[in-house]
Amino acid sequence: MAPTVVVAPNSKSKSKGSSSKTGLKITSISFLKTQPVMLLYSWTYKRNSPDYFAVTVIKADSDKIIVLQTDMFAKGEGPTGELSTNVDISSLKDAPGKYVLAFVNNDDFTEVFAKSKPFQIKKSIF
Repeated sequence: MAPTVVVAPNSKSKSKGSSSKTGLKITSISFLKTQPVMLLYSWTYKRNSPDYFAVTVIKADSDKIIVLQTDMFAKGEGPTGELSTNVDISSLKDAPGKYVLAFVNNDDFTEVFAKSKPFQIKKSIF
């Protein structure tokens, strides 16, 4: 699936609030230097977490939301827990810069459930 680029109507995405309201929290991010290059990420979930989310990155110096994957299942087998997976970021090869990983509503990509701390994508990781 090719990434979808969405321009938010303003520079701030709509947020459901803190991760305590959505029950989702992004806990770690790292790069897997495979071909294609993958972004490995982990998150925690709670009973009140949404069932599904879309995985996006938001470039720090713009209002562009780049949708990398939709319909990610948010929860494991128990009412709370931590999960990890990865997503292909080779589409960002020609767009280095500072990004934030965000989990957003599948039906409204500007509705943010959880955000990571900013991280840098450099051409050298590709």
